[in-house]
Amino acid sequence: MEMATIVIDPGHGGSKEIGDSSANNATSVSGVKEKDFTLDLAKRLRYSLLHGSAKAYAASKGKAVKVVLTRDKDENLGLSDRAQVAADSDADLFLSIHCNGHPDNPAAKVRGSEAFIDRKYMRPVYKVIAGKSYPQEGPGVPASGVRNVNVAEDAAYASRIVTAFVETLKAFDPGAKYRSNAYTATTNGETYRPPQGVKMTALGVLRDAKLGTTRNDCRACLLECEYIDNATVDQILNGARAVEVRNALAAALGKALIDSL
Repeated sequence: MEMATIVIDPGHGGSKEIGDSSANNATSVSGVKEKDFTLDLAKRLRYSLLHGSAKAYAASKGKAVKVVLTRDKDENLGLSDRAQVAADSDADLFLSIHCNGHPDNPAAKVRGSEAFIDRKYMRPVYKVIAGKSYPQEGPGVPASGVRNVNVAEDAAYASRIVTAFVETLKAFDPGAKYRSNAYTATTNGETYRPPQGVKMTALGVLRDAKLGTTRNDCRACLLECEYIDNATVDQILNGARAVEVRNALAAALGKALIDSL
């Protein structure tokens, strides 16, 4: 039976920032912290892959997996250290789990799920807004050199992940949706049409030689599950049916991971 290694990275953790990884980013209306939600979902996902429905699904496909968590308790790791776990584990797939937040305006009711992959080129396209220059999502500037040689594979993998999350969440919340894509063209006019819910940018946790930048043997993405500080999302993910919802999401993500091998 084919054996593969999956590294799951629960975002944030601990009580202080380490290596550009903050202890916590977003907090729900009910007080659930992103760092705690991501760890809980990661553990449920690990269980599904090793003992639950995802394991059975893998066996039906003639596959078996080893699962490594970058952290399994409330501690923080730097972004490069998280990526290094994947390198040291000779990972086939790397999934970093996060939640979005809108701390400046929690009443904005922003929501949606999205998955990020590493940008294709080294330098981003910049856009000037109100006199300030901001890096834009998208492939980047071709002349700056290739950053991610694994774009197509990463995009297909990320698409499976975000699709599994959104379509499963819809069973509990009809308002579940994908975040929209708003890409700019590169400086030579190149365009990239990403799958629904998939975005391309530069994220430190995905920037590693093992994670699709110079080699093709590991696919990597970062899943922003939802806006955890949205009241409706909070009720679904952290309310009375939280265990049922989280288990369903873990099972769906597990199946998507198996399908990506």
